[in-house]
Amino acid sequence: MKKTSALILTLIMALLVLASCAGQPANDGGNTANTLDGSQFKTLQDVFDFIGDSEDYEYSYTDEYFATAFQSDNVYYRVIAQMTPDILQALYDLEFDDDWSENIKKTAAPLEITTFENLNDKMPSQTELDKYVGKTGQDLFDEGWDYWYYNLEDMIAGMSFELFNYSVAFEYDGEQMENTDDFDFYEAFKDLKIKSVVCDGIGNATWMPEEE
Repeated sequence: MKKTSALILTLIMALLVLASCAGQPANDGGNTANTLDGSQFKTLQDVFDFIGDSEDYEYSYTDEYFATAFQSDNVYYRVIAQMTPDILQALYDLEFDDDWSENIKKTAAPLEITTFENLNDKMPSQTELDKYVGKTGQDLFDEGWDYWYYNLEDMIAGMSFELFNYSVAFEYDGEQMENTDDFDFYEAFKDLKIKSVVCDGIGNATWMPEEE
């Protein structure tokens, strides 16, 4: 496991929800005249200039990289820049005040971009998601899926896995569960079979494999 920063910085807890995956990503898989190819972005400063005052983006950093995700014309993109020791230390030294977020951007701006990705292209197809039907909640938990809400009346849970959020419906024919103060979602749903999984759009857009 690679060491990551103790602070994972996120400006937006959930980006604007894209259209349901339903077999194809939004915006025709990003194949439109307005799709960015990333050639205009050399440093993070270029990205921050492009984003401007938009709040529809998020970022995080570790001791190895700085990742920023943003949306343009219904397509979500992620850029990854290689972290340097001096900028990492400068980020650690920033004071947590009203200008903190802007100072993070100013400090990280010189970092050079190494990767540009169209996140819409990474969305799983509905065919891929249908492979989960009949499996159990525990199968999802074992893969690393987490939840961020649940509806005990309809037995539907909002779940997150890697880059995306999902709506997961479970089979259940017993007495309705009670949402008590000590309700344990993982225990209650671990043996329930999955009825359907639908992609709700981008979740943690700056997720990286080494964070696992």
